[in-house]
Amino acid sequence: MSNVEWLWTSGIDFDSYATAVPEKLSKHNFAVMLNRMEEGKLQTAHLCIHDVLTAGKNPNIIIICPENLTGNWYYSLLWDMGLEFKFYGVYEKSLDLFSDTAMNLCIVSSDALQGNSAVQTALLNSGIVWDLMIIDMPLSALSENIALDSYTKNIKTKTKKLLINTPASDVFGAKYEKLSAVAKALMHNGKKNADHPVNLSDDGNAVAGRNMTGDYNVKTINYKIDGALYAKTERIDDTRSGIPLYSYGGNIFEEYNLPERSVYLSNEYDKVQLKALLAADAKLEAFLKEIVTLLSDSENRIVVYCTSGNTMNYVSKALWACNGGKKGICVYDSNSTDAEFVKGEFFGESAEEPNIIVADDSAGARFFNVEQITHIINYEYPENPVVLEQRLTRAGRKAMKNNSPAFYIFCDEDYKFDGRMLRKTVLSNIGGAFSGVSDKSLLFDFENIEEHLIVLILDLKFIADNAKDDIVESFRVEYNAPEVKTAKDAAATAKKRLEKLVGIFGLNDVLKQGELDGEQLFMQISEKIEKFKGKKVSLDGKGVLHISGANKSPAEPKEFPETKKAVDFAKKLTGKKEDFELIKNEIEKLQDAQKLSVLISVWKYFKYELKIPKSYKEFMKLYNSI
Repeated sequence: MSNVEWLWTSGIDFDSYATAVPEKLSKHNFAVMLNRMEEGKLQTAHLCIHDVLTAGKNPNIIIICPENLTGNWYYSLLWDMGLEFKFYGVYEKSLDLFSDTAMNLCIVSSDALQGNSAVQTALLNSGIVWDLMIIDMPLSALSENIALDSYTKNIKTKTKKLLINTPASDVFGAKYEKLSAVAKALMHNGKKNADHPVNLSDDGNAVAGRNMTGDYNVKTINYKIDGALYAKTERIDDTRSGIPLYSYGGNIFEEYNLPERSVYLSNEYDKVQLKALLAADAKLEAFLKEIVTLLSDSENRIVVYCTSGNTMNYVSKALWACNGGKKGICVYDSNSTDAEFVKGEFFGESAEEPNIIVADDSAGARFFNVEQITHIINYEYPENPVVLEQRLTRAGRKAMKNNSPAFYIFCDEDYKFDGRMLRKTVLSNIGGAFSGVSDKSLLFDFENIEEHLIVLILDLKFIADNAKDDIVESFRVEYNAPEVKTAKDAAATAKKRLEKLVGIFGLNDVLKQGELDGEQLFMQISEKIEKFKGKKVSLDGKGVLHISGANKSPAEPKEFPETKKAVDFAKKLTGKKEDFELIKNEIEKLQDAQKLSVLISVWKYFKYELKIPKSYKEFMKLYNSI
């Protein structure tokens, strides 16, 4: 193995989870990553791809994922591994020639494999035996999106190694035979793997979870909005249904038709307009005050998460006005990527690492240009508590290790906005944040979570037992339940949420009681929270939370040969022109499939470790001049 091999994987952290997946794949040729969070998915896939690329001269690798994830995969593979994968989306009109004698590295949208598309014909009916196939999607979508039912009849291609990435919650309690069916249909010599058990044991071929590590640094920003501002103001409703158009809490201008709304809708804000908005929106005032404090340290990197597009625009315009311009502030949504940053870094065009990223959850893990996120601010909450926890794990390219970014949540004093959303929407769905996979939970570190839960349980119990017509509208708004039309609907929905909520804490007796003893219930909830805080917990067979698995740090991974070579080789690099002779000699020893990756990795080492601010284009000019 070449001495510069280490540079190829220099961006990948060799922790115990990352190394377990390729080991399973090597042993069984079929491995499953059961992730409750997104963090670590690309990292472990990189190692599997690395193993395949170093094993043969012209490997065939195909990655199948939903359309909205193709960009994440492409930029991660290009940036972190230096690998140019062919990209086939839904609208691809031309295809390259595929053959067993050429290296085929492909990223394919699962949507492009529907029907009799040209992509499907070229990739799945070509007869190619792939060296590695990676499927990144929920199990529920596998059969539909890769035409599994007709696979054995119509599709000729097979794969020597199969890696499936799917959410742990999608597998818990589901039918494991679906995984066996996928393996049987796709594996080369499929009979060998078809009956292999899929389980979560150490000897199985499934690796469970990506444990959230470290101590959480959760901060609450409390604020109070003057009730007189909205008490006599109409809520903004859909005129046809009467249902509020906005139900996420946290943006008063989307919820109420305040006089300052005309300013709010301006294309951009000046200082005078910003002052008017701050007078009406105490939350924005508290937010910008914290931002000014954080930006006093130039090393801080901040992600601001919103749930709605209108709020993203609002926050962005407010930040630009406060900052005196757009410099250092980026906006990522479902329609944008960090392509401009990658382009700028590679080709020397102007690109600057942002101090603040304003994003929605569809942006996923696209923050490749930010080395380390230090602060995550939840300006709006998502409805799903799992998504809220994912925001912590999508904290940039570097692993959090033992230091989690500061994680900010908002809560208004009267629980009319963020407090309402946190208590009655996020926490009423808390059961969805857990599965049979052992993991820690960020939710237990929220300030006053016991108080939120007890108020929530008492409210749901009252509505379930005493729902009347006059509470229907408020229930739909406060619990974000537009499907509720009648008092009977409200009672049924409240009961269903109550059953799930008390069920995960093993407090089902609450459902049988007429009038609840709030003080006793508070003590029971507090005891449970204190027991679970900072521990790895999972749902048992009855859906009740319990402490499970080892609650100690993962074992140190085995030492890779590349680690020592990295240290030895790095000592020889000084950033001077003479380095290029040494690098070129080592590069010539590599296979063609490895050369681009190593060159990009060496350049990144020069740029980020040796602090030589050259673009890849400038770096290659020097390399080619030797």
